[in-house]
Amino acid sequence: MFRIISLIGLLGITAAIVWAVRSRLVALAGTKQTLRQQSLELTNNLRQWRSLSTPALLSTLMRFFYLVTLACVFVLALTGFLPVIFFGAAVSNFALMLHLMLAPLFAIGLMALALFWAHRHRFNANDWKHLQQGFKKENHSPLPVQPNVWQKICFWLGLVLALPVIASTIFMMYPLLGTSGQEWLLHVHGYAGLLLLAVVLLHTYFVLANRRK
Repeated sequence: MFRIISLIGLLGITAAIVWAVRSRLVALAGTKQTLRQQSLELTNNLRQWRSLSTPALLSTLMRFFYLVTLACVFVLALTGFLPVIFFGAAVSNFALMLHLMLAPLFAIGLMALALFWAHRHRFNANDWKHLQQGFKKENHSPLPVQPNVWQKICFWLGLVLALPVIASTIFMMYPLLGTSGQEWLLHVHGYAGLLLLAVVLLHTYFVLANRRK
């Protein structure tokens, strides 16, 4: 069952990405240019970190943690879902080693983002207004500077979904619930991870779309 749901979920995510590109909701050329500019800026800031002010250095570190965490999510998704979908077996061998190696980096990066970005992702009085305008076709006012309400929703959803992903991994390391409990934790880990992947991709889209405005 998990294999079928994972396949349907990944196909749905892929179809949504293709639809967004074909509908020009996502401009590939603009996205590549944005990523290139952000990468160059981040690289230069990291090289010149001694000359940066404290706020600029903190912002650079948080962007670095964001990119590392984002990369970890994608690699963890590949190593976690592809063996199940294509081979119908549990993650093992090199995929399992890579999965376990990146899991701590993902957890550390996520904790850093939660610690330093929670304040800037607080909801305010204008968020409900912009959320309502998002479902209307007329009288749209421009969304505020990052993060907008959609990014905030994805941010908090991502943190909530990351809790069962991380907690299930920790509990699976100890024989507390028996064989059936281990299987249940594995399913929780997989389903929560699939939802987390969808939220991360959605958050990435809103970040790129907001930067192009």
